Amino acid sequence: MPALELKLMGLTCNGCVNKVTEALMTLESVNEVEVTQTSARVEGNLTAEQAIEVIENLGFEAETA
Repeated sequence: MPALELKLMGLTCNGCVNKVTEALMTLESVNEVEVTQTSARVEGNLTAEQAIEVIENLGFEAETA
């Protein structure tokens, strides 16, 4: 499955980046995650909607890039 490319909004520091990274990595279907303050690249067997839901539950915004 190709990697998901997401645009992120609301991340203001490395703590935010770490929070999103850790939350996505807890999903069994995720193999690899790269997060910056403005984007995320997620490899694994999940939909964009699933990844966006995890990010939005943390209080940030996300959409497909």
